[in-house]
Amino acid sequence: MTRHAREAVSLAVVTAVAEAVLQALVITDWTSAGAHALLFAFLVGPPLFLAMLTWRRRDHAARTRVLFAVAALCAVVGLGVLGYNYYRFATDRAARLQSNMSGLIVPLAQWAAVMAVWLWLVVTEAREKRAAKPPSPPAQHPR
Repeated sequence: MTRHAREAVSLAVVTAVAEAVLQALVITDWTSAGAHALLFAFLVGPPLFLAMLTWRRRDHAARTRVLFAVAALCAVVGLGVLGYNYYRFATDRAARLQSNMSGLIVPLAQWAAVMAVWLWLVVTEAREKRAAKPPSPPAQHPR
């Protein structure tokens, strides 16, 4: 396992937990538990999927560097937005009365980034597999 893979998996898991905690701190109405469970699943999904992608490619150094960069970007942006949202919630009464869309916008952006990287990985690995495949013998046509 490369160093970048180890750090990307750790960073992604810590990001998922921290984002869930920050989102839980700004929820005032816990009566609809089902909706909150779906929100938390949607929120922790991108970092955990990124951790799984990294784990599956843990021996490929170039890919784990890319995945580490994506994990770092998702962590900085996601925790930054949700942290700022929590700061406003904790210090400004008017912010507590407004609707909170950060818990939905952050995972949407993270899912878009992670799916783009996943698509790139699938295409790259398919090309490599096709290039490594031995050429098939020429077909013989009946006369």
